[in-house]
This record gives sequence, C-alpha cells and structure tokens, in this order.
Amino acid sequence: MWNRLKENLPKHWNTTRIENRYGGGIPDVHICADGFSFWVELKVTKTNRIAISSHQVGWNYAYYRSGGVSFYLVTPLLSPHLYLFEGRYGRELKEHGLATTGSGTVVPCAWSGEGWSGLIEAMTSGRDRVGNSGSGFGTIGSGVGGNDNNWNSNSNIDHQELNKPLEKNQKLNLKNI
Repeated sequence: MWNRLKENLPKHWNTTRIENRYGGGIPDVHICADGFSFWVELKVTKTNRIAISSHQVGWNYAYYRSGGVSFYLVTPLLSPHLYLFEGRYGRELKEHGLATTGSGTVVPCAWSGEGWSGLIEAMTSGRDRVGNSGSGFGTIGSGVGGNDNNWNSNSNIDHQELNKPLEKNQKLNLKNI
C-alpha cells in the first residue's frame, strides 16, 4: 500500500516511511505537503476487521488532542476502494472496523472512493484544523498543553527551566526538568 500511496502523491511533497517494528504506535508515513504536515497509518484488511494496536490508538488520539493531524488509510485487500479516517477514531475503528450502516461506515469516514481521486484534497482539507474551535471535522481536543497530551507519560516539565538561557558550551540538565 505504501508504494501505491507514494506514486499517487504530488512529487514535491516530502514523504517519510517509518519502519517501526517495536511498537509505540507511531504511524507508517509522515507527510509534509506545502508546509502542512500530517501522519498516515496504512491498513490493508482481508475482512471488515482492522488490526489496530492499543499503542496506535493511543498515539493517534494523543496527537489529535495536541492539535496534530493524522489519518488511518484503509483498503480491503481485494478491492480498489480506499477509506480515510481521522486519527482520533482509532478506538472506534478497532472496535467496528469497516462495518456499515444504511448510510455508510459506522465510524465517521473523512473520505472514501475507488481510486485516488479526491484523497489528496481530503488529507489536506484540514489545513486550518490546528487551533480551530469549531465542531465536527477539523476540531481539536480541549487538552492542548500540559501533561494531559502525554497519554502514557508520568513526566513533569518545568517550563521555567527550559526557558533559561544557556552559557556558551553549557548543556541543559534534563534531570531537573
């Protein structure tokens, strides 16, 4: 699926494929499109079930809560159909997969289609998403700032320490942060 995605993206976009076999939930692809960056988790499924790890759910939701943009791009193995879901819906995708109701997928789908036409626009339509206080597609969580964005972290950051100027050749002591 990575090769299909890469050949259908504009050539001037910066794309980085992440090979992370050790968990942590970081998505498969980072894309910077004309100054707008986002992450994409690629999923191929043989059935309506989508294999999403708890780490992937957590990472994408924390990223969403921090104002970041991420997606799950899903395709059934024997179909040209593609489904694009916002990263914040990982838990729902894990539970419901591609199950449908009379009007579409159970999980809100940002875009779907047979082929790649329209996918680029759907991924970049959220350019104004960060800081948007509206509702629906493109809003961010209320937890921006502080430790509530660190879904698995117990660390406390002393922002006063980070803002102190360093003397020449002095290193920041991370133990005090």
